[in-house]
Amino acid sequence: MYYPLLRNGNNEMKALKELKVGSRPMVIPIIESKRIKKENIKNWEGTFSTLGRYLKERVQNIKFIYDFNCALEDTGNDEILFSANGSNLVEHCISKMQEQELDIVPCFQHDSPTWLIKSVLESGFNHIAIRIRCHDFQESFDPFVYEKIKKDIEAATHDTRFTVVLDFYNHITSTKRIQNAINVFSEIPKSEIVYLATSCPEDASQADVHGVTLIGPREELNKYLDLKSFNPELNFGDYTTRLKGEVLSGFNFNNSYLKIFYSSETDYYIAKSKLIKDGGEATFHQICQELTEQDFYPGEDFSFGDKEIRKCADKEIAISGHQAPIAIAVNHHIETTVNQLLR
Repeated sequence: MYYPLLRNGNNEMKALKELKVGSRPMVIPIIESKRIKKENIKNWEGTFSTLGRYLKERVQNIKFIYDFNCALEDTGNDEILFSANGSNLVEHCISKMQEQELDIVPCFQHDSPTWLIKSVLESGFNHIAIRIRCHDFQESFDPFVYEKIKKDIEAATHDTRFTVVLDFYNHITSTKRIQNAINVFSEIPKSEIVYLATSCPEDASQADVHGVTLIGPREELNKYLDLKSFNPELNFGDYTTRLKGEVLSGFNFNNSYLKIFYSSETDYYIAKSKLIKDGGEATFHQICQELTEQDFYPGEDFSFGDKEIRKCADKEIAISGHQAPIAIAVNHHIETTVNQLLR
């Protein structure tokens, strides 16, 4: 199985919705909860008012992991949040998703607040995910994190199985370090392991203007394939082509570029426009045309994303703004990775 990490945002959910029917059973996305803004913490329920309906329309029948911890990341506060009817954040969101009969695997992180972990473990699900951010601590801490998790999951029922996500993000990590983490956390009872990482660049600063640039190899996939030979049950996940880059204050649209982060089977490329103010939008069809002429372009029928690129190249559609390229890139990346893992 392939475990792409996705934000619960319009573009990444669009990429998921547009997957081919044959690809959908091969994917278990890890969806990060919408983040509650610090200024909205008193009215946090509004952030999730349409959660169930929104996900049902986009995820449909795909099983997915839902990371509740991300909801708190921008609040600066780990205190328990209660809704108007007395349910906490986890209970409230699970209720919204269960109303739509979504196939959810609730998830907490290794250092989530105690109340959140307890709520997930006592939610009645017999399949739970644990996301361990290995990139945030040194290898010597692995045994301590393991012991904490072992104690935490005592609250789970005896038949609960766990998907353990070892998240190395974009940190340069040796195969030995990853293997040692696999060895430690595989001791969690009734567990399967997902190796999650990325080498996709956070921004397009390395890319040439008005062209298609090779950025570098898909190191995370190469490491997974090496690890797989010693760990045949190991699963793979990545950040697709969308990292956690912060939105800069004072962002000026006219002084920015359109770009598509494009994955081949072996490398990451960036297709980048001129500055918007210099005609970047009006000439982006030329960049899409250049992309379709590359030997790694699989053709317009390969994915929704590739069809959109072809349409733009042929001037059937105009790609404008920074949102559409995200859905295009993420959709193509997921289809590419599914296709590779099926071999």
